[in-house]
Amino acid sequence: METNGLLLRLKERKPFASSAERNVIEYVQGNPRAVLSMTIRELADETFTSPSTIVRLCRKLGCDGYKQFQREIVLESATLHEHGDMALEEINASDSAAEIIRKVVQSDVRSIEATRRVLDAATLERCAEVVMSGRMVGIFGIGASLLVAHDLELKLTRIDKMCSVNDDWHNQRLMAKNMHPDDVAVVISYSGFTEEMIECARCARDRGARVIAITRVGNDAGLSRYADYVLGIASNEPLIRSGAMGSRMSQLIVVDALFAACVARDYERCSALIRRNYTVKEDTEGRRRTARERKGGSDG
Repeated sequence: METNGLLLRLKERKPFASSAERNVIEYVQGNPRAVLSMTIRELADETFTSPSTIVRLCRKLGCDGYKQFQREIVLESATLHEHGDMALEEINASDSAAEIIRKVVQSDVRSIEATRRVLDAATLERCAEVVMSGRMVGIFGIGASLLVAHDLELKLTRIDKMCSVNDDWHNQRLMAKNMHPDDVAVVISYSGFTEEMIECARCARDRGARVIAITRVGNDAGLSRYADYVLGIASNEPLIRSGAMGSRMSQLIVVDALFAACVARDYERCSALIRRNYTVKEDTEGRRRTARERKGGSDG
């Protein structure tokens, strides 16, 4: 696991961390520069934890140890200083349309950039290999994630990859229960705690299918428990929100990256299929005009 986006990983892991780990996370979030000059023992004393707790947290975040953890804080602090805070600006009743556009676009751009930093390249390549070698790809999602699931279905269909999405959750569950060991389940859930998606992942895994989860990074307690591979997404949306905005953009970025990686694995065949399946809407009026010109006449 690569460690780009370490401070974001801390933020995403916090809701699922133990009380001791949460002490460390909160201290690092509030005092990132101070941590750079502290020994692991000093940080443990400051957070009322132990060095072993900090080492375990570092490894959960993808670091080999405390020294690498400190190095990644340096890199991440520099990135945040350059791009600004990740916090979503609230939409206010007094905001003009221009201000709303600025806030929404800025939020989406930050979510996309954060996802780029947390999406692991090696895992993406492995997932593309699994998808392309699988018999069938079952894609699962509800709510806004169902829209993303259909987007992936359309893309895979373009390269003649057998895949399926059901809009009804009961049908999704049936599909998961009937998967084969050489099938692949792609389960999409921003929070990672959607019960229906966890159930589909569990059923697919029980059937021996390989499970790819597209979900928030740092979530080891929900959907990720049943996934063979996790393609992490990042967003500056809270878990309790009025609608999917930046999270949907993050999911679509991961889907686009997965599809591109699949195409790259079998480029000649896939590119030929994409060209064959590309549909150009014909200009009906233009064809009529050409026909008249060929006849050398007119409508008059």
